[in-house]
Amino acid sequence: MLREHAFLAIGYMGLLAVNFFGAIWFWPDLRQYLNELTVLAKIVPMQIVQNLVYMVQEHGYWAYFGFQHLFKGAGMAGMIVAALLGSLMIAREVDNRTAEFLFSRPVSRARLLLVRWATGLVLVIGPFWIITWIGVVASPLIDETVDAAVVYWATAYLSLFLAMIFTVTLAISTFADHQLKPALIVIGFMFVNFAIYMVKTLNSYSLYKFIDLDRLIPMAEGIYPTWPALSFGLITLIALGIGIRRISTRDF
Repeated sequence: MLREHAFLAIGYMGLLAVNFFGAIWFWPDLRQYLNELTVLAKIVPMQIVQNLVYMVQEHGYWAYFGFQHLFKGAGMAGMIVAALLGSLMIAREVDNRTAEFLFSRPVSRARLLLVRWATGLVLVIGPFWIITWIGVVASPLIDETVDAAVVYWATAYLSLFLAMIFTVTLAISTFADHQLKPALIVIGFMFVNFAIYMVKTLNSYSLYKFIDLDRLIPMAEGIYPTWPALSFGLITLIALGIGIRRISTRDF
């Protein structure tokens, strides 16, 4: 299981690296034309895009770093990988008709689930942290710096978001018979949330509102999204409890 899923994690880390280095390579050119972009942003009909441009102009590289790596890395690439891995942890065994063999071993089902859950968390969150660290170290290459402590706090916050997505999908997978069905449910739900996020009058009701620049940028001033972080953690624990309960009583 670890060997098969590690390839997915490596590909995910490669995607994060390509996205980040492509973004910082473009930043020096973008930095010269921020004023012009602000003028152009006024004619863009999407309020979200306008706000992004204004934030980058006001907060500079920290806002750009937050959007290009933290928001996109966790909210898009990370979300998809978390859903896929969570889906494959249990439902794949059912789909391949190997669940009965796996859970017939002299180890409790709860322990097996917890080991897979912990392993999956490392595969989802580990690459995100590695690229974040590389991003902090590599930023001086383009004559920019970020506060490492602030970036790591933001990464920890978004790691809770990824843990929630992964654990909820894992819980759904304990009910499923097809290995990709839980992932499709969660990814579809998140895509709907992203569509809502792009609509000015509805974006306050989207999960993406809890991980966007409105939450990340204030961390540089010592303002942390405590309640959203606690909510992510609570949902994670509830989903894990549901998964353990289901797997302990399910017949295969």
